[in-house]
Amino acid sequence: MTDIASPFSTGGGGPNFESCIGAYYLAALLLQSVPRGQEDGITTEVRFQRLYDGDPLDDLIIVSSLPSGEAKLALQIKRDLTFGEKDETFDTVISACWETFQSSQFNVRTDRFGIVLGLYGKNIDEYYQSVLTWARTSVNSNDFLKRINQQKLSNQTQRSFVKLIRDKLDSFSKSNVSDDDLWNFLRSMVVLHFDFQKTGSRDYTYIVEIVSYILEPSKKNDSAKLISELAAIASRGNYTAGSFNAEVLRLELQQKYSLLPSPDCREDLRRLRQETTLALKDICTDIGGLTLSRTEIVSGVIEMMQESSIIGLTGVSGTGKSALLKVLAESRQSDGFVIFLSWDRITGVGWTGFANHLQLNKLLKDILIAISGSSQPTIFIDGIDRIEEEKQKIINDLLRTILEIPLSHDGTRHWTIMFSAREENLQNLSWVEWRHLGNPKTFTIPKLTQSEIQTVFDSHLRINLLLKSEKFSFLVENLFFLRLAIDPRFVPDINNLPPLATEIEISKVWWDKVVGDGNSILGISRKQEILKLGEKAIKSRGNPLNANDNSPKVLVLLEGDRILIREPNRDVYRFSHDLLEDWVICRVLDQHREELPAYLQELKQPFGLIRSVQLLGTFLLENETAEYWENLVVEIEGANALSPRWRQSLLTSPLLSPLADELLEKAKSLLLAEDAKRLIELMVTLRTAEVTPNFSLGSIFNLTKQENVNQLMPILMSDPIPRWDVWQCFMGWMLKNLSDLPVSIRPEFVKLMEIWQVKSPIGSIYRKEIAQISIKWLSELKDGENTNVPT
Repeated sequence: MTDIASPFSTGGGGPNFESCIGAYYLAALLLQSVPRGQEDGITTEVRFQRLYDGDPLDDLIIVSSLPSGEAKLALQIKRDLTFGEKDETFDTVISACWETFQSSQFNVRTDRFGIVLGLYGKNIDEYYQSVLTWARTSVNSNDFLKRINQQKLSNQTQRSFVKLIRDKLDSFSKSNVSDDDLWNFLRSMVVLHFDFQKTGSRDYTYIVEIVSYILEPSKKNDSAKLISELAAIASRGNYTAGSFNAEVLRLELQQKYSLLPSPDCREDLRRLRQETTLALKDICTDIGGLTLSRTEIVSGVIEMMQESSIIGLTGVSGTGKSALLKVLAESRQSDGFVIFLSWDRITGVGWTGFANHLQLNKLLKDILIAISGSSQPTIFIDGIDRIEEEKQKIINDLLRTILEIPLSHDGTRHWTIMFSAREENLQNLSWVEWRHLGNPKTFTIPKLTQSEIQTVFDSHLRINLLLKSEKFSFLVENLFFLRLAIDPRFVPDINNLPPLATEIEISKVWWDKVVGDGNSILGISRKQEILKLGEKAIKSRGNPLNANDNSPKVLVLLEGDRILIREPNRDVYRFSHDLLEDWVICRVLDQHREELPAYLQELKQPFGLIRSVQLLGTFLLENETAEYWENLVVEIEGANALSPRWRQSLLTSPLLSPLADELLEKAKSLLLAEDAKRLIELMVTLRTAEVTPNFSLGSIFNLTKQENVNQLMPILMSDPIPRWDVWQCFMGWMLKNLSDLPVSIRPEFVKLMEIWQVKSPIGSIYRKEIAQISIKWLSELKDGENTNVPT
């Protein structure tokens, strides 16, 4: 594709910039697409220079049509703007915003106002935009200001921006504005960036490509001329205070261009928007009313969006992958329409089946074009690794259709796909057809920092004992576990816990005290009902749970405790968090322990149960004698029809616990039996399954040119990245026990040592010990003391 120069970059000067912005929105008018700066609705009118009509923000007024009525977006266009206390231009713009907000015609529920910028700084992108997002996602002014004013939750730059706006509004009003007015002002404000001033502008080249969809196929090459024509019309509109609807604009263009009709996707957008809203609502982001901002993490992901069209948020269970994905989706909504899909809400075979479920009528490609006006339209997929095989075609149909949307000038897609997945499941995503969208990048969400943990404890003094006890270090670093811990019923017996609070221990406390209500009669009933739902979840992976045969009283209680989420329009249920589902399924599997191989075969071995089987193995090692775990391993081994994955999941189950060293000791007898064949298999599993794909290989092998999607993951897994938390505990145990282990384990352990030395940073734990062992074994080989020692 040939680079196209923006009219602004070749012309120079503010008027050209305004004309390009006008052309962009006029193109949205022709396409009947969602205007940038609005979350919903199709563009129906564009008005220029409306000061005479009483609009203080007079550069552009964009009117959009929603199923429920009309919405307006009022914009002031500036090439550059200093957000400063003593900047006259800034005063003028914010004053006009305040007048727009105070107008009797302004609808705070649907209307927006703001600023279009050509130059866009880091503070705006990372901090000011997050303030506007927080305002839009806060339930009221008290909630918003509490988040802003809490020192460890917000950044000083964010607080300074809110103070700057408040001071300006106070001066305009000649009195102190109310908290509600400040909050509503900020949640109605948008700051939009258009890069028309750059040579090879992404916005310009993309709108040139997307507008080609309303031209006859033989006239597609005229799209650049059409955009130039729209810029000229916008320029005249600026001088004459003109206004255009689609009919008027098409009449003006019809002598030069034969324009195709644009489908009205309004109703489909409403239904997609409703699905997005429901999916986002299901995700809990607070800890007992406290929402951690994690601003630096959000900023890091946003920066990554400039580098890749596919971004995966990964991490261990409970670190807040879904919560962060929700925060990012809400931030993107300030720029335009987003699609948010959740693994447990999609249904049907292929996009057609899902569209029928949502009652969508328009072609997927038409819908995507209608929402293409954002600076970087984004589709969010939560839990992509948990999507069952029969539903995977929905995602691939979506990706294939995006491939039909034009490339940007640099050969990249204008669209971004952002997903969340457990890090241990990344290598199972070979089914995802993302190869032509560029090389994926992953962002590993870290555990909570000490500062974030302290913020939670400052807000919930009742659980301060957890912070003071080293037993709970595993719990307090995990967002989800902390959310459980603030429940007044979640009061673990600190004197009877093992040296560390493990996931198994946490799940037991949750099961007995939260679900079981202290083992009362009602609590036993709650356990029985939730186990019934667990059985259904096992047999209907990823689908809503029909609860017609469950106790209505118990369902209401479980929903009130946010253990279950009910879909009100269908009266079906799902677990509120995948960890809770794992725990419940683990208990169901334990009920089938004696016939587990047959039960897994009956279920057709759904790999979505792998972690629950691992948890069952961990549970047996932590709470029973080693014999119970050994018996289960042997039973699974004896079932020839079972995939090796089930045996491997049990062998790695000790590594799921922070008590791994102790559990490996309990498992040692079976691991070393028969010349350590199971320990050797455990090491093979460690380097093949307890690793993540090396996505950096994409740039080396030019994965975008791979014709077969099945070739992608093997390449990424040819040089994988260890899951360090899992590897570290195993390597520590091995090094401590090495002198007691048979020589037969050396060939496989050498491979682990080599990976550790190559992949771990210089100065990492065990590097020195591994080097010493390597020298010792080489010396033994050289001296002929043991001819079986590998080179």
